[in-house]
Amino acid sequence: MPALHHGIAFVGLISLAATAAWGQATEGIESALTDLGPGARVGIEARRLPGPGGAEASCRKDADAVLPTASAIKTAIMIELFAEFAGRLGESPPGLDATLKDDHPAVAHFTPKQRGEIRDGLAGATARRIGRVMLGSEDAPNVVYNAASNVAIALLGGPEETTRRIHSRDPEFAAIMVRRYMLTDRAARGDNEATPAALAAVLRRLAARSLPDVDADTMEACRAVLQTADDSARGRRHYKNGSLDSLPVTRVVTGWHERPDAPAIVYVVMLAHDDPDAGDRLQQAAERLARQVVDSLRED
Repeated sequence: MPALHHGIAFVGLISLAATAAWGQATEGIESALTDLGPGARVGIEARRLPGPGGAEASCRKDADAVLPTASAIKTAIMIELFAEFAGRLGESPPGLDATLKDDHPAVAHFTPKQRGEIRDGLAGATARRIGRVMLGSEDAPNVVYNAASNVAIALLGGPEETTRRIHSRDPEFAAIMVRRYMLTDRAARGDNEATPAALAAVLRRLAARSLPDVDADTMEACRAVLQTADDSARGRRHYKNGSLDSLPVTRVVTGWHERPDAPAIVYVVMLAHDDPDAGDRLQQAAERLARQVVDSLRED
């Protein structure tokens, strides 16, 4: 049974509870867009996967809009890194030392002091630890956190080759574009971008343990390096968010909730704004919308 409100599409089998929750989510999305005002762009894709206690259902709002990803793109990059070094995730990848040299494009844009901090933080790191640092599940200074992603991109052959690998993994990932190393000029080579639908496809594959050409051990390793948090109502949350305060100001909230007695629910909320002071408003709106669309797809 579909419902459509001003471009917001809800599709699936609807219980009375879900119908009420979907109405609240629709109002929340419309209210958020009104509050954010002119210059705001939004894209949402949320999906309840088939599983115990519920059939597949989805919530979409401009899910095919191309928007900046900020650090949320790191999940797809991590998958390619782990696939490349499958069976060797506990080893330091060949070529790591070369990517940490001052003149390598992965780190050349950092200051000399920052490059020293990056080398202190990542020299000799295993592939698994690089994944943990780049996804934020292991604490590190911001420059090391972003440099870990750059190291991963470099180990995969650079932005273009990383993009090619992501696209080759699954046709549904085709809108994900790695165009630049983290914290480089967003305009020089184009921004890292994706659609909510493409980011959600990556998360669905992880949630369902169904990544093409990824063995079971590597799959579990990929899932294990995402950030996690417990939510008594919605279930355990696996997530990777992103934010940028340069223009366009960007906030991206992505992840999935899972619990043994209910289907997993994947969510992606992407917001961008041309107002340089919009960061706090975008963050609050993105987090609120993520909760609302997840709740709209719960059956309890």
